[in-house]
Amino acid sequence: MTAPENFQRFLPLVEQGLRRALANGPDELLRASRYVLGWEDASGRPSSGGGKRLRPLICLEVAAAIGVAPERALPGAVAVELIHNFSLVHDDIQDGDAIRHGRPTAWKVIGQPQAINLGNFLYARGIGQLTDCSLPGAPAALRLLVDAIERMVEGQWSDIAFETAAQVTEQEYLAMVAGKTGALLGAAAGIGSALAGADTRSVEAFRRWGELLGLAFQVRDDYLGTWGDPDATGKSASSDIVRRKRTLPVVYALAAGETDALSAYYAEKNDGRSSGLTPEAVAEILATRGAREHTDALARRLAADADDALYTVAELGHDTTTLRALAAFIVERDR
Repeated sequence: MTAPENFQRFLPLVEQGLRRALANGPDELLRASRYVLGWEDASGRPSSGGGKRLRPLICLEVAAAIGVAPERALPGAVAVELIHNFSLVHDDIQDGDAIRHGRPTAWKVIGQPQAINLGNFLYARGIGQLTDCSLPGAPAALRLLVDAIERMVEGQWSDIAFETAAQVTEQEYLAMVAGKTGALLGAAAGIGSALAGADTRSVEAFRRWGELLGLAFQVRDDYLGTWGDPDATGKSASSDIVRRKRTLPVVYALAAGETDALSAYYAEKNDGRSSGLTPEAVAEILATRGAREHTDALARRLAADADDALYTVAELGHDTTTLRALAAFIVERDR
């Protein structure tokens, strides 16, 4: 399933803003940034391998919902997308992921040390979008972004810690996701409303909606990470299993079963060795224990919660038509 057609309407504006933000600077860092954003391949040739631009588009859609020109929120949209890519570059190093969007991750192309530098560069450019912004809502937008970054780092810490934890509850897992994924999506929505000149109540309502949407997005991502089509998602469906990553299906299945081959598999060191289970066998056990149905149902419930959060936004007189269509896309998408 593709995103709502209307949701793509501001994509050219996002791309223009990103290119302006990366128009000048150190040549090698700019070249690596163009690769990460999908504009070029590893040899510097034009390509189209970037992400969904979900966060900046949400930022601009929120501004439009409030009734102002989306250009007003463009500094925030560019900021959240650059921060998002900073986190992906560093996460790929920490997780050892070799493929993203169907091609080698940054560290596989330029090495881990330089990829760390690249992530830091994207971080600095992202923060700069709001420190250089003169709109009245810019200080509040910057505070939202900084708070989200701190929560993202905390979430990533927990995510890594979960890989060797004896037990992880679903509540703990969702708290981690609220930081790692929900925080920046929430910030994107909140920043869009802050730069659009919305009042404090509206900013918080939009931020809350975005965070719930982020939770639904990550749970759906966990589903696709285990049972998705690699040709559609652009990444392996077994990498999380091989790394013993505690995704939502794993957390659910381990809580639902007694000590057995599955729990032994996830108790092993993350060194690629297996206790006789292949990734395909692990995925089958997860499905047998009801994790597939539970993960799908939870993503839908969280999307419904996000939709409910929009009632506050609607009560404040904002148009939520396009924003509501996003919830359906989040839980039905195949990539």
